[in-house]
Amino acid sequence: MLRTPHPTLRPRQTVYRILSNGAIEPFAEIEFLAGGGTLERTTRETVRYDGLPPYMVFSSPTGFLGRQVARNAAAALHLPESLQDWSDDHRIAYLFSRGVNLSGNLIYGEASLQREMDFRNAPSVSSAEKRQHYVAMATELRDATYGSSAGGEQPKFLSLVEDSGHVIVKFAKAGSRMASLLPLEHVALRTLEHIGVPAAKTQVFSAGDHVFLEVQRFDRLGRHGRVGMLSCGAIDDEYFGSRDTWSEFAARCEKAGYLTRDEAHHLNVLAAFSELIGNTDRHFENISMLLAENGDFAGLAPAYDILPMRYASIGGGVDPALHPITPRVGTIGAKPAVWQRAAQAAHLFWQSVQQDAVGFPVSAEFRELAHRNLAAAQTFVAPLLP
Repeated sequence: MLRTPHPTLRPRQTVYRILSNGAIEPFAEIEFLAGGGTLERTTRETVRYDGLPPYMVFSSPTGFLGRQVARNAAAALHLPESLQDWSDDHRIAYLFSRGVNLSGNLIYGEASLQREMDFRNAPSVSSAEKRQHYVAMATELRDATYGSSAGGEQPKFLSLVEDSGHVIVKFAKAGSRMASLLPLEHVALRTLEHIGVPAAKTQVFSAGDHVFLEVQRFDRLGRHGRVGMLSCGAIDDEYFGSRDTWSEFAARCEKAGYLTRDEAHHLNVLAAFSELIGNTDRHFENISMLLAENGDFAGLAPAYDILPMRYASIGGGVDPALHPITPRVGTIGAKPAVWQRAAQAAHLFWQSVQQDAVGFPVSAEFRELAHRNLAAAQTFVAPLLP
């Protein structure tokens, strides 16, 4: 028996996908079943899910951006204003009526397809106006920003700009702790790229009274092309149900054939590098995998959201003390090849901060912290290196 998840929706819907060249084609026929299940029909197979398919879970609003979506959709769709109160039916109602410019390459239903077609005609922000536009967006979101740091969330917005294309823009008030950390995220990702671990492209700059970190979206190709992706949280929930550590997830995926040996190694390096720079925010939404156009797994996505989160504000205007890092082996284990690459990256990272070679002003207290953290990282890894 079918169910109608929302008065405006039919119990049968079509999911579309945008290919790398920008073309749009049907991906799956979806039926919403009584009891909360979902039936998916594709040209390859028919699958019944007890809840939502993993790609719908991934596409559903979350975090800072998700809360803004919930507030905007509440009145129009008669949904709860708080994202915490959303059920699967609420998520379906949003995806199949107002979902546009979502992560990955899927479009849910004809109403969202029309929104996506309209979005193609949206003008991009010129390079000359970009900073002014970012300041205006940050100012507009200011009221929604306060109290948003729970769970390590960072205020952000989406944009389409002339010089960088589709971007996610994080921002922080100048002088705040997060304004000191956003440039370090830029350095961390460039450092990983230097040692051969793919990472998202970023730029960091100040404008008005804010610091901005612009992150190019790796699920976009040019103006209209897209790349499929899933968070490792959605993947783990569907296939393993563990959500333990990045290293254990890497081992499971290598064994299952979802990741190659090199890709699993990269994920271990990300975990080890995180230990050596104080990145304590290693949940499963902060790593993702790319999807080929036939739906198969296509490798680990570029690194993102890698920064020293142990020093991030914890809300209420409270900033943790700048104590040195305390790395742990954890489930990474004594893997010399992993720790060697991670140590190389950590050395470059802390050295850049210590020498104020970030390309953005670094405070004296963070330069001193970098000196202590570099020594702590070197002491820790010494027994683990070849």
